[in-house]
Amino acid sequence: MDDREALQALILASRRIHGAIDAIDYGISERLGLQRNDLRALNLLEDGPLTPKVIGENTGLTSGSVTALIDRLEKAGFVERKPSKTDRRSIEISLTQHRYAEIASLYGQCADSLMHKFGGQTGDQLKASAEVLLDFAAVLEEVAVTLMV
Repeated sequence: MDDREALQALILASRRIHGAIDAIDYGISERLGLQRNDLRALNLLEDGPLTPKVIGENTGLTSGSVTALIDRLEKAGFVERKPSKTDRRSIEISLTQHRYAEIASLYGQCADSLMHKFGGQTGDQLKASAEVLLDFAAVLEEVAVTLMV
């Protein structure tokens, strides 16, 4: 396989990965009774509370759509609104522990499968794979920024 064919194989692999991740997110959304944007917002909140404005910036939703999204998620017990610790005029949205555990369990199935598949590789092999995937993600993030302009 020459260099060009190898690059084409990498692009094909990335498309398969994207399709598989999309299918997993669809399945999890369906299982939880959520819309896809709801799940995207919950994934953003995994690292900690965010303001509605930040959620909107990261999902591409308007402020009215973000409000409706938060209302749906709060009604279903996934999130709670709290006053901001840094800006008394703002609120922060955070995941509830109970529903987060449910989401984590579903994504945990993916992690378990990956660990089973790649558990026999050496640390160096895993590190090299991680570096390639991180570089790949960085390129895609750069492309995403240019598409949003």
